[in-house]
Amino acid sequence: MLNITKETWTLKEPFIIARGSRIATEVITVDLRFDNQKHSGRGESVPSPRYGENIDSVYQQLKTAGPELHNGLRRGDLYDILPPGAARNALDCALWDLEAKGKNTSVSEILGLPYPDNIQTVQTISIGTAEEMGKAAKKLNKFPMLKIKLNDQDIVKRIEAIQANAPQSRLLIDANESWCFDLLKDVAPALAKLNVVMIEQPLPAANDEELSGYQSPIPLGADESCHTSDDVKKLCGLYDIVNIKLDKTGGLTEAVKLAAKARKAKLGIMVGCMVGTSLSMAPAMVLAPQAAYVDLDAPALLSKDREYGLIINNGQMSRLDERLWGG
Repeated sequence: MLNITKETWTLKEPFIIARGSRIATEVITVDLRFDNQKHSGRGESVPSPRYGENIDSVYQQLKTAGPELHNGLRRGDLYDILPPGAARNALDCALWDLEAKGKNTSVSEILGLPYPDNIQTVQTISIGTAEEMGKAAKKLNKFPMLKIKLNDQDIVKRIEAIQANAPQSRLLIDANESWCFDLLKDVAPALAKLNVVMIEQPLPAANDEELSGYQSPIPLGADESCHTSDDVKKLCGLYDIVNIKLDKTGGLTEAVKLAAKARKAKLGIMVGCMVGTSLSMAPAMVLAPQAAYVDLDAPALLSKDREYGLIINNGQMSRLDERLWGG
């Protein structure tokens, strides 16, 4: 039996990135139970308009997939039922949760991966004036790393204000495809002197080839350009790091494959998220021990998280509560 629920979670304050702003986030949760099992498995996904999704389209995908779900279904079978994206992510994570509960163990144990303990996440600062972003940084200056949302305006000025107010924090810039190549070349040398350790998705994904041959003074990360393990080959030589998000890969199963392929290609790993609750973060945390950068701070942006949610204190994430997911 598959139960699908649409949920809206309000944010503490407007979240502003290069593509727009929001004051709430919409998520889909699934609860999956097979007839011969006493446990059910849960999963959450966050539909992304950037990838042609919305809450209704993902809901319909899941409703359509419902009759295909049966006892004995394997996670690999989902590849034939749904494309990579939010719908498949919700079901894939529910199947992992179901298996972990049935075996009375953790998903990390099943995968043979280190348990996600002592995980440090970035904290995100959304777009504002240089003064506003500087004030936000001052409140967060105990975080080892801050993620800075930017568009193509006042880039260096904003980062200077943030660096002045959080001088000990390493800075990770996320441009969300809003820069052109000439702008990247122009600002990168100055940013390299301001404790910036990575620039995430500076150019539109369609313009990736412009990066060919460019020697950036700061490592470049692929987000919108990287969805599944099939993308790794084309990213080599253009980017240094890939941002793995389960809503892009279509679940933890493909995310594990992407991480392995990225490591083999000598690409660094970042684990990221859409703006969801702790139920979205929990499966992604499984990959966190092997990531150079962890961006799973979304629950801290919410006015209220769900029960048994993660606690984030100056970037330090609490251990997973098995009642939430994965055990």
